[in-house]
Amino acid sequence: MKKSAEGPTLVEVICKSLLLFPKKHSCLVGISGGIDSVALLYLLLEGGYKNLILVHFNHQLRGVDSDEDALFVQNLANDLQLPCELGTEDVRARSLDSKISLETAAREARYDFFGRVAKKNGLQTLLLAHHADDQIETCFFNFLRGTGSAGLAGMLPRSERKIGTTILTVVRPLLSIFKERLRNYLIQKAIPFRHDATNDSLIPMRNRLRHQLLPLLDDIVGPTYRNAILRTATILAAEDDYLEKLTAPWATQKALTIEEINTLPLALQRRVVHAWLRMHHFSDVGFVEVERVLSLLNPQNAAQINLPECRHAYRSLGKIELTRIFHTDLLRKP
Repeated sequence: MKKSAEGPTLVEVICKSLLLFPKKHSCLVGISGGIDSVALLYLLLEGGYKNLILVHFNHQLRGVDSDEDALFVQNLANDLQLPCELGTEDVRARSLDSKISLETAAREARYDFFGRVAKKNGLQTLLLAHHADDQIETCFFNFLRGTGSAGLAGMLPRSERKIGTTILTVVRPLLSIFKERLRNYLIQKAIPFRHDATNDSLIPMRNRLRHQLLPLLDDIVGPTYRNAILRTATILAAEDDYLEKLTAPWATQKALTIEEINTLPLALQRRVVHAWLRMHHFSDVGFVEVERVLSLLNPQNAAQINLPECRHAYRSLGKIELTRIFHTDLLRKP
């Protein structure tokens, strides 16, 4: 394989990121129909990865366009003679019913679907097409919102996600590759793809970062800052992985023992609480939520605090526990 002036070829990057997965290994590949996922699929096939099941989820958020995306993916699978699983759900209804953001509802519904398909097919690996531009936007967005090293590390090349009783290994082989290079790959090979018009909208904050703020930084400091962010994310990801392993024994506990947590340094306390909340299915854990839980360590503070998604944490008998406030309980209150 001849290397380009840009360094390793795209196929070489893919193969290197999947060294732990033999080419005969069966896995799911998330396909939206856009540039990123279509490029990932063809690069996998070019690299010799053949045992793939395409998975596409219709969020029902873009009307006819959403349906046409699903049809495009099904036709793509048929052309390549690959198995394909299509899922769909009214994500807007899930958002309203669960009182969570549309983005969170979409992510939950999508991963629920991935988990069901993985369990049905006895698979444990899911490949996703997030690329370098996505990583930069994620790191920048997390920085502006306020975050620790985990947020600044962005998306991990490899992580585990528990969905019900299924544990999926999520792999992102394209995190070091910029979208323009993926686009050029598809154009050079005349490979068709879908365009999501919602990515052009300037209403979501992430889109404003993509179309306005980051190009402005390109003009002011030059595009080299993008590679600097990727390097920082790589460094922090390794540190975050180490801290994640330290917090693992606490994360899986049903309750946190106050005396034990009080012996830890503040930095590790925060990491423990963050991991604990995430393990208990809080989808969006930030500094505020962590600090609220930590306030329960002090017996002088209130014994109960509110958390997102109609849940709360409380202090009882030397432990911190979680519970859910059900809508029916709220209706019974005078």
